[in-house]
Amino acid sequence: MTEKLNFDPEFIQKILGGSKRTTVRRGIKSYPVGRIVELTANEKSFALAKIRKVVVKRLSEISEEDAKLDGFESREELIKKLKEIYGDISDKEFFTVVHFEVLSQSPQT
Repeated sequence: MTEKLNFDPEFIQKILGGSKRTTVRRGIKSYPVGRIVELTANEKSFALAKIRKVVVKRLSEISEEDAKLDGFESREELIKKLKEIYGDISDKEFFTVVHFEVLSQSPQT
């Protein structure tokens, strides 16, 4: 059973186009480096990816570079999106930044 990373459909093109190479998840998550995961949106697979690096940071430590790797123009834009997804979040909260590399696109995308 392949582990899945689920995304909002709006991110599919950025991921497949290579401008989104990370995902920022609330909390401390465990994604083994080297693991092959299925990338999904609305429970439909759109690609396979390899976990390259996993970094846990507090929200206050998330940088402009983190935002750019995540496909956003700025840190503010990323944080605004995180608040849309997770609701109220604080600077002291931990987030897991998962770096991935797309290996192949699923046939149905």
